[in-house]
Amino acid sequence: MNSIADLIAVSSERPVYPQVKSKWYGKAAGKKLRLVFSFYSPDGNEVAMPLASMSAYLKRDFPWVEVILKPILIVRDAELYNPENYARSIAELQPDLIAFSVMSPHWYPMEPYFAIIKSMLPELPICIGGYQAMLSQEQTIENPNVDFICVGDGEYAIGNLVQFLRGSKDGPVDGMWEKLNDGEVIRTEPHQIGDLAALPFPDYDIFAKDNSFKDVNTSIFGPKEKVVLPVMTGRGCPYRCTYCCNTPLLDGWKVKKEFLRKYDPDDMVNELIRLRDKYNVGYFEFWDELFLSNLKFVRAFFEIYKEKIHLPFSINSRVEVMNEKFCESAKEAGCHTIWFGIESGDEKYRSTMLGRKMTNQQVIDAADNCKKAGINRLTFNIVGMPLETAENMRQTLELNRRIAPEFFFFFPYIPLRGTPLYEKAKEEGLLLTTKKNLHYLSAANDKQFTLNMKERPDLLTAEEYDEICKEMLAFQESNNRLSFADEAGNEVIAKVEDKSFSLVDDAEKAALDHRAGAVPAVESPVKVFEPAVMAPAEKQGGLIASIRNLFSN
Repeated sequence: MNSIADLIAVSSERPVYPQVKSKWYGKAAGKKLRLVFSFYSPDGNEVAMPLASMSAYLKRDFPWVEVILKPILIVRDAELYNPENYARSIAELQPDLIAFSVMSPHWYPMEPYFAIIKSMLPELPICIGGYQAMLSQEQTIENPNVDFICVGDGEYAIGNLVQFLRGSKDGPVDGMWEKLNDGEVIRTEPHQIGDLAALPFPDYDIFAKDNSFKDVNTSIFGPKEKVVLPVMTGRGCPYRCTYCCNTPLLDGWKVKKEFLRKYDPDDMVNELIRLRDKYNVGYFEFWDELFLSNLKFVRAFFEIYKEKIHLPFSINSRVEVMNEKFCESAKEAGCHTIWFGIESGDEKYRSTMLGRKMTNQQVIDAADNCKKAGINRLTFNIVGMPLETAENMRQTLELNRRIAPEFFFFFPYIPLRGTPLYEKAKEEGLLLTTKKNLHYLSAANDKQFTLNMKERPDLLTAEEYDEICKEMLAFQESNNRLSFADEAGNEVIAKVEDKSFSLVDDAEKAALDHRAGAVPAVESPVKVFEPAVMAPAEKQGGLIASIRNLFSN
């Protein structure tokens, strides 16, 4: 399969690769290579679709690679999964390579893990992929404990890396950046896989426990009494929302017509049938960045799904296409819930600052069309964005009150490197360059809402932000009524727990503990990642950020 990877991204003009300066070439020669995949899961989610796709590719084309999944499930057990204990668990596995898929908001809490793993296992190469490596390449490779970063689609790149480590394929590792012994960084172009048919369907076996998903945390919004399986029918989104990681990826895509990729509808349905029967699936969540990126696919898919699958499902959509006919077709196929982004209730702000051109009337009409068809509505909303005013936030709340969706979801804006809105925040001097604490999701558990940027009192004070967020929380608690049919056919209201968290410096944590009357913790040289509320090790929800396009190969 080398030729496929080589055709994707190889520069014919790059200098000769100095293989003698590589610490890792041939390091795993002559044996079965053990690869550990990992990702940071602050809310208990145990599924990462990019890792599933890479695992499937490796198992198909490189049977001498043993793939092990070892996520960091910090909310399940904070002590078990702290950096020191996690590193010890990795040492026990004796891997030849560890590869992390990292979302940008998780970069700072992940750094202590890299440091301790490298200090404990200096001969273990560490590879970083995901949006962090794709959009913050220099920041990622500059970490002293990182050896490789995957700068594009990961399947062929990880295949090249395992061959390189085994010594069966010379460097450089196409699709990767490598840090050499003298600190020089060898850069290759990102892989951009336009033909999904060349790849196997994702490998779910790495997530299953005893060949079952009964005790695996896979969903934040799906029914808890059923096996809910996340799936993807393709990759890519045609829109250029200023806050979304999709925008810089689309801008850098060489063959634009290949950016929106879908599986063949018949092949996709056959795979869903296999998954349904193998894992006793009762509900599918489609985690596509935009399920409706190809309406021709959707129409064909709905017809086949309706005929062969007979299971409820959820999709991510845009209000611009949610007319009555579409909603009726979706409902007939089994659509239970449609997730759609409002982001801001102020039309002008939404259009000029976020790149979302729909009107409030379109939002209302789309929500009404869903309701008429009998489909649940789940809205996404962002608060605390660059140059947002208190009035903007109130309009967001009022628009959602008008719609009264079955589930209202709001979360603080997180500046993502490489996105246009990040650059706007930087231009306005709003970025917090030294303070690394970020409130994530809606902070509903601790009921403390903190801006993730510098305060602009002339637009929105910290007090106003906290006050309006609490109003949103009150609306969320009184309004949310997302329901599912149980085994007897009775409608049951879903219990969705918000696993919010914040990253705090030691000094900040000590101050918080002091105010709460707690005994100060022992001083630590690394950042402390504090979940707002520790959840028991039972079935929890999945990370909605992974649904919302913050995560990729």
